[in-house]
Amino acid sequence: MQEALVEKLSKLENVITRFNDVIEQDADAFRKEYGIISAEAMQEHLAKLTEENRLLNIGIIGRVKAGKSSLLNSIFFNGESVLPKAATPMTASLTVMTYGDNFSATVEYFTLQEIETIRKWHSSYKADWDEKYEEKKKEVKERAKKRGEDPDMEKVRRSIDTDMKNHRNFASFDQYERMQESGPAPTETRQSINANSLPELIGKLDEYVGSSGKMMPYSKSVEIQIPTDALLDICVVDTPGINDPVKSREARTEEYLKKCDVVFIISPAGQFISKEDTDLMDRLTSKEGVREMYLVASQADGQFYGSIGEQTNFNLNKAVEKLCVNLSSHAKSTLSNLKYNHPEVAGQFDQLINGGKDRVIITSAICHAMQLNYDKQNTWDKDMNHVWGLLNQYYRDYFDSDKSAETNLALLSGVEKVSSKIELARKEKDKIISQKQADYINRQAKNIDVFLKELVKAAKARSDMVKNTDMVSIAAQKKNIEIFISKGTEAIDGTFDDCVDDFKLNVRKEVTVKSTDLFNAVKGQFGAAEGSRIATWTTRGGFFWLFKTHHSREVRTFRTGKVKSDLNDLVHDLKNSLIISAEAAKIEWKKTVQSKVTHALKDAVEDVELINIPLLKTVLRQLVNNLELPNLDLGSNTFTSSYSGTIEEDYNIDRFMDEVERFMLDLRNVFNTAMDEFLSTMDNLAKREKVSAMLFSNFNKNLDSLEKDIQNKKLTLDRLKECTTALEKIS
Repeated sequence: MQEALVEKLSKLENVITRFNDVIEQDADAFRKEYGIISAEAMQEHLAKLTEENRLLNIGIIGRVKAGKSSLLNSIFFNGESVLPKAATPMTASLTVMTYGDNFSATVEYFTLQEIETIRKWHSSYKADWDEKYEEKKKEVKERAKKRGEDPDMEKVRRSIDTDMKNHRNFASFDQYERMQESGPAPTETRQSINANSLPELIGKLDEYVGSSGKMMPYSKSVEIQIPTDALLDICVVDTPGINDPVKSREARTEEYLKKCDVVFIISPAGQFISKEDTDLMDRLTSKEGVREMYLVASQADGQFYGSIGEQTNFNLNKAVEKLCVNLSSHAKSTLSNLKYNHPEVAGQFDQLINGGKDRVIITSAICHAMQLNYDKQNTWDKDMNHVWGLLNQYYRDYFDSDKSAETNLALLSGVEKVSSKIELARKEKDKIISQKQADYINRQAKNIDVFLKELVKAAKARSDMVKNTDMVSIAAQKKNIEIFISKGTEAIDGTFDDCVDDFKLNVRKEVTVKSTDLFNAVKGQFGAAEGSRIATWTTRGGFFWLFKTHHSREVRTFRTGKVKSDLNDLVHDLKNSLIISAEAAKIEWKKTVQSKVTHALKDAVEDVELINIPLLKTVLRQLVNNLELPNLDLGSNTFTSSYSGTIEEDYNIDRFMDEVERFMLDLRNVFNTAMDEFLSTMDNLAKREKVSAMLFSNFNKNLDSLEKDIQNKKLTLDRLKECTTALEKIS
């Protein structure tokens, strides 16, 4: 089938080349629409798919700080920090790991052109920071003056720094600042590293990809080769955070992901499957058809002490099971919505949607580190000791002996489960690669068939149009085009603008209702976090303080963990609310625009024979489909507080709730601002040029093309007939 498919596409290309004069425009449009590549490119791609002894490609994707590097270090390097943690999207290098006979690595640096791009975005960030600072400084000085106080400008700077971390160019700002601290850019484009052992390689790599490494800011990607059986027959791609500001690195990342057979999506359990995650999942699955996908909930150790622990009576095994069920349910809901709005990815998402908890793996790098160093607890860091304290506080029976503790730390680490999935993929490598090849061939065969049918239809439609139109008709249409424009312009532009306004109104209305419900629902849950306990104490009095008096009183308590979890869930739900509503509206809006504008035009132009309606509909459809809506960005808002665990006394609880109220107020403002910016950007994009001008311009071009065909009617009809016959002979 492979040879037949390439041969069919080759024949199709030959026909298009032979009849390029009559079918070029339609062929180019359909080629883009159905993703048709050249026969040569297809043959090359198929050859790579079937390359003998090729490695099984495993992709690791997820946002920055999702725990990708920690997980890979746990799986492949027994917890050693071979892959350093990234501080920002800009400091995360694309990392490719394969088996090698020696310990070696190759670092690729950013080019001078790429560094210049980063510098420009750095300057843009600085300009916005300065503008915000001046506005805030003026406001603070006026307020301080009224109160007779001295303005705290350092506090203003810290506040602006915090706010600006969500700025679109913050990553570029951070990267360029690090570059300036590191000194001049390297003169070479690549750097080879060789070592005699893994520790030596780790030490050398730290200079290039470590968080404080001198060359880290300039490192674009690193390829590592290590003689470990864990990497036999596979290639592991550890990607930078998604939506990479450096487009050249993002393109390189996507090239690697195109080759992936198995993908693990790493997402923090506390903010599972966010908009950032689904953005990359959408790009990956809609284009490449990965055979196996798994969702990995990282940093899961923080999820067992709130409602999940209470619901399972702090039974660790049941808590793990409950968390998996909850996460898979959330993933199913999120991906089902995404699948609805993007039907082309249905097959890939179905694997995750229908796989349930079997496709979700919970992991904890901290628990794995504790397991590995269980007999060296004096070397544990602050985070490890904190987690150990919580586990012993809430799940004492599971950590009361060395054997039980190590067993349950291994359970929570999830490393064994992820490793087993990789090992299973390794064993089924040939089957996975064969199925991927078959899927690719079937998908391309289907697209080529549709491409061929559409070309035949287009050639016949063009033939009918040329046959049934004469120069007199063309002349009449050209003569009356000014009348048509004068009557149709107002109708088209007015109707289109109304459609845009309706779109904005519908999105705002739906999202406002949803967001209000979400905020109210979270507020309604605060009461569940309140409680009380009986505090007791003893005082002494009397002669020589011999007499004891026992006292007790009810103390108000408040579980901060539940509120923090609810607030961070709220951020995720708000993002989904706006995204889902806007995406659903996009689809309906395009249909509405085309229908309403066509009807308005017909009503405005009394004599519809003045114009070629089929041609007009074709041009209008192309025009509307080319209109893109802006992306949505709510930034990354996470509720943090110095208060943790269960707090007591009214003063502490009231202070904590003040923080909660401020966060919710700020979040509502951020959300409303983001929605306003989205709708405003959409309005500007849609209305920046008059639709009528673009429509009539395209119409005139098509009319001129039709006129040329009619001038050579016999030749054109003969060519179209020959073209149709040649296309129909292809099978």
